[in-house]
Amino acid sequence: MKLGFLSKIFEGVVGIERTYNHCDKAIKQLQGYNKKIAEMRENNQDASHFPADKKAELDEIVNRALDSAKRLLSKESQRNWTGVFREMHKNLATIYFELEEYDKAREECEHLGKYGEVGRIDAEEILQQLNEKTGGPPEEAVEAAASV
Repeated sequence: MKLGFLSKIFEGVVGIERTYNHCDKAIKQLQGYNKKIAEMRENNQDASHFPADKKAELDEIVNRALDSAKRLLSKESQRNWTGVFREMHKNLATIYFELEEYDKAREECEHLGKYGEVGRIDAEEILQQLNEKTGGPPEEAVEAAASV
């Protein structure tokens, strides 16, 4: 009986670590892609000439990260992994921000705000970046994070 319990704990740890790795890789790759696209636009190059195979690879990495994070978050009501769940919401908010899916990023920031001071600070930072990118006033970011 003890081995089954330990096995489940080990599987959970491995799954969490794998999800962190998927999210970190997706965020890093998305930031690199967005930087490359911005450089192409600055140099008056057509951004649609980004290699299709590289874009497909990026899409696969991002989808794997999104699926893994959502699967882990589906256990929110079953497990008391507060820090892990907060980090997953932060990862999702960051991924959605990089994908320019701002409504989804804001939704994840709302979830972040439920995780105490650290979650509120994380939400504030992401919302401030979001407002800077979309031209919204920074005060909205602070107010939005404070209201969650």
